Parts: sequence; structure tokens; C-alpha cells
Amino acid sequence: MHQQNENVLFQKIDDVSFITLNMPETGNKIPQTVVTRLGELLEQASLDHSLKAVVINAHGDHFCLGRDGGKKSNENPPSPLQLREKMMGPITKVYSALRAIQVPVVAVVKGEANGFGAALAGSADITLAADNAQFSFPELLVDMPPTLAMATVMDRVGPKALSWLVYTNAHISAQRACQIGLVSEVVPLSELSTAQDQLLSQLRARTIPALATVKDFLANCRLDEFHQAANYAKNSLALVLSSK
Repeated sequence: MHQQNENVLFQKIDDVSFITLNMPETGNKIPQTVVTRLGELLEQASLDHSLKAVVINAHGDHFCLGRDGGKKSNENPPSPLQLREKMMGPITKVYSALRAIQVPVVAVVKGEANGFGAALAGSADITLAADNAQFSFPELLVDMPPTLAMATVMDRVGPKALSWLVYTNAHISAQRACQIGLVSEVVPLSELSTAQDQLLSQLRARTIPALATVKDFLANCRLDEFHQAANYAKNSLALVLSSK
């Protein structure tokens, strides 16, 4: 199955869906219409229970240079409610859909991942980064607190590292991003495609219930006390084993 428009591509190959940002001429800087489309595609993937993985990648030199806010007008500025629904609603939908997909979401990153791009990459369950990748949250440079981006990576990145990234607007390397939890694995740029294929081969060798149970456990038990987590783990494992 293959769906396409000029800014984002969608393709399902057997049991893996690929969502590809396709705006290389702008470094995949994402206008609001593409944020909305991305949320729709991710929601579509969350309803497909035949999948074993979803891959988010990008054409061009950069994964995503952030959001393109478009031209701003001083006439009739939007109300807080309009901002919440029209701008923040579609962004929240993207982050929520990433979590609603029952199997691993894999982000494959090269070049710059800034702002929304860094949050999108960091929100994935597994993030493969080329050694030329860099990550940043530059929103405070224009006095925009990136609270939604922070919300979606707070369970990946510790508060000290996240606050430093946001307050300083630092660009960090893929290696540093891996150290703080924003990235899972760093590989040479020339090996990024091979690393993606190897990972997908491993995921395809697993059953969907096993993949879904791992994601569910990580989502629900990360902050639990051991005994709570262990009880959830026993129930989840029993369901998987009894279904075989």
C-alpha cells in the first residue's frame, strides 16, 4: 500500500509502515498542514493491528529543522483557545498517536533534528541516529517555551539534561543525545540504512503480542515501584504465554 503527497510519503511494506518527510529543499521544516497530516498517518498506523513496526524517516540532508510557523499577522491575533486547538492540538495528536501505536515506532535520523524534529525523533520508541545528526530545542530564542516538546520527551530524557537543552538552546551531537536518552543507537551515516534494515529484521522475527507487551510495559510501569511493576509484568507475560 502506498500513499503520497508532495510533503509526506506513506508506504506499507508487509508488516512495517514507513512515514517519510519529503521536503528536502527546506530541510524538512514542517508547516502546520504537514503536522496535521503526520498525525493522521500515525493515527492510521495505530489502527492497523497487522503491523510490527512503524518507521519515521526523511528525504534530504536533515531529518527536520523544526516547525514552519508561517507568516504572522498583527491583525486579529488568535485567542488562547484558538491557539490551543489550531496550533497545539495537531502537535499533541502526533505525540499521542506515537504512543497509541501498539508496536515500536522507529525514528531514523540524519543531519539536524531541531525543535519539533528533535521531539519527534525523541518520542519514538527506538531512535537510530547517524553520526552526523545533531539535536536542539531552539524555541526559547524567540521566547516560546517548548512545553509540548518537553512533555513528549520527559520520559526519555532526565530533567537536568532537558532543562539544560531548553534553556541554553544547545546543539548536541548524536553521541551526546544517546548518552542522555534522546537516541537509542548511533551508527556511521554510511551504515544508517543497513542498521535500519537489521533492526526491522529483528522486529519482524518477533510476534505482535510480544512486541506490544514490551511497549505497553515501558509506557505504564517506568515510574512504578518494583512490586507494582513486577505484578504488571507477571500479568502481561501470562497473557502472552497463554495466547501461544
